[in-house]
Amino acid sequence: MIYSALKSGLVAISLCTASIFVVLGLVEAAFWSFDDGTPTLKNDRPQAYYKPEASKFFQDYPIEPKNTDGSVFRIAVLGDSFTFAPNMQFDDAFPKRLERMLNLNVSPIRAEVFNYGVPGYSTMHEIRSAKFAAERDGADLIIVEITLNDPERKPFRPHGLWKGGTNPFKLGSGDTGTGLLSHSKLANFVATRIHNHQTRQAYVDYYYKLFDDQKNWAEFTGALKSIADIGSTNGAKVVAVIFPLFGMPLDKNYPFTELHTKVQQVLRQLNILTLDLLSAYFGLPLDRMQTIVGTDFHPNEIGHRIAAEEIYYWLAREQLIPGELRIRELFKSRVDIRPGSNDPLSSTPGSTQVATNDNSPQ
Repeated sequence: MIYSALKSGLVAISLCTASIFVVLGLVEAAFWSFDDGTPTLKNDRPQAYYKPEASKFFQDYPIEPKNTDGSVFRIAVLGDSFTFAPNMQFDDAFPKRLERMLNLNVSPIRAEVFNYGVPGYSTMHEIRSAKFAAERDGADLIIVEITLNDPERKPFRPHGLWKGGTNPFKLGSGDTGTGLLSHSKLANFVATRIHNHQTRQAYVDYYYKLFDDQKNWAEFTGALKSIADIGSTNGAKVVAVIFPLFGMPLDKNYPFTELHTKVQQVLRQLNILTLDLLSAYFGLPLDRMQTIVGTDFHPNEIGHRIAAEEIYYWLAREQLIPGELRIRELFKSRVDIRPGSNDPLSSTPGSTQVATNDNSPQ
């Protein structure tokens, strides 16, 4: 009787095991047969990167001595890789886009917007850049671009090197190319989900730990105060622009809102006027914003265009730029060669009427 019961148990276990393997086999077959029709994405980064021949660096044109006759309004943008814009042409970065916008009018005043961004910089490193901008280069306005890793303390001064492909929070396949993962799509699917979940959590934890470290925070706030003091001493207005992180969906589940608020509060205490760009990107898909989808989380050309436009509207609204640089001809649509044609906001061709909203200069 014991033998009979044992035999029945073994048969049941065998049948259960066989059923599991059959089900896994059917699921594996389904994975192999499934084709969602999604084409393989091609990398759209430039084939080569150009720079002005006279410039020593990739950021911008050479910074010449400023005219002292009042014909130039100079803006310095301090920042890290979000300002520098790795894997993009230098004149697609938001400082140069902003410069183009400010020079659209026929005006006796010309705007110069220079990119002082250096990959790897924290705010503490930008104190030196602020001195160059205010004391040596005669900036009238200093924009401090803030990324949420700016409180990070480093025992060295970064040299502006960006090593592509080293993103520790890269999402994607868990396939190692060996063992079961190289042969089973089901196993690869499960491994990918586990990898991405762990990576996202590590991404969130990294930034919160930066802000929880009191030494980091003291260094960060002290650096902001030093930059504000440098501007005040040299007659340059200092303002700040906060970028969101593009490694997590920019929606109601965006996990870093609390960190944005903390940065805003310290900037308010230092009387530094601030623009937070989170709302400008809210709801936009990440694959439209990232420079290399899933790999390089820096904003791409679309992200920089959005930033430049939002910064322009903010500067105009807050009267931080001369009136002569405020764009005189703005239109809601661009579908015809004749300005104002088919534009419900324009009554006549060439009209400068635009919608009034939270982002438009008043």
